[in-house]
Amino acid sequence: MDKNLKIVFLDRITAGPIELKERFSKYGEYIEYEDTDTDQIVERISDADVVITNRIKLRKEHFEKADKLKLVLITATGFNHIDIEGGNEKGIKTANVSDYSTNSVAQLAITYLLNALTPITEYSKEVKNNKWLDITIPEFQSYPINDAEGKILGIVGFGNIGKKVAAVAETLGMKVMVAKIPGRKYDENNSKNTHETRYELDEVLEKCDILTLHTPLTELTRDLINLERMKKMKKSSIILNLARGPVINQEDLYFALKNKIIKSAAIDVTSVEPIEKDSKLFELENLLITLHIAWKSEKSLTRLMDEVENNLKMFLEGKLEGLK
Repeated sequence: MDKNLKIVFLDRITAGPIELKERFSKYGEYIEYEDTDTDQIVERISDADVVITNRIKLRKEHFEKADKLKLVLITATGFNHIDIEGGNEKGIKTANVSDYSTNSVAQLAITYLLNALTPITEYSKEVKNNKWLDITIPEFQSYPINDAEGKILGIVGFGNIGKKVAAVAETLGMKVMVAKIPGRKYDENNSKNTHETRYELDEVLEKCDILTLHTPLTELTRDLINLERMKKMKKSSIILNLARGPVINQEDLYFALKNKIIKSAAIDVTSVEPIEKDSKLFELENLLITLHIAWKSEKSLTRLMDEVENNLKMFLEGKLEGLK
């Protein structure tokens, strides 16, 4: 095993409290930076053999100034922020990690869903404002409680996370409709299992009470949910985004929520992360925003770093194919 590597983690802050120094120092010199600005990238990777990153954008011009760099380890599934082709041209392999956070992402999706139907955060605020009696009278309808049973859940993106969300939703008595992504080919013969039946996106939008997004960001899914498509939805419908921010056109989402084209939304991802300090989204009472936390359960982080280390081992053994 090569113990002379220089390994640099560019955005250690994304990994939470999990211990990493002992784990990666076995392979050589390990340096971690809490975060890295764009103008610091070249300096920090210039003599690195391995770069670890969660969300730092690495482009061809960065790779061209990192002569020793052999491997980029992504502490995430998505890799649209890495110039894979530019790295491959320089002989630099890139590896990501899949399926490490299925349970935690599905858990937040269900949390969003249940909070939308039973708005406990709003009730808690009212109780703390000494309005217990006000909110128990029959006439108080500001925060109606809706049953999940009988509601239609539309799912866009039906990998492991989408399947897990569907399974939980069905135990709550919901009907699940899995949407086709326009432009993607599907095997129409593979429909023995209800979960493998795909509906046209427009049909899902028109019928669903809640739409939850779990698709990767690709050219087919960028701005997939725009104003035109939100106008097809019921005015009482709710959108949940636990995929990537640009899967929803953020300007259109703001307009749709502001003008009550849809009832509400809950998002764990935004078009720019961290979200802008003066974002218009903060004006909206019918929008819940969290800070891309769905994947950050303790179990998920441990599983993630186990797989990142395994990718490093595979590379050192000459068994890592890398992303293409």
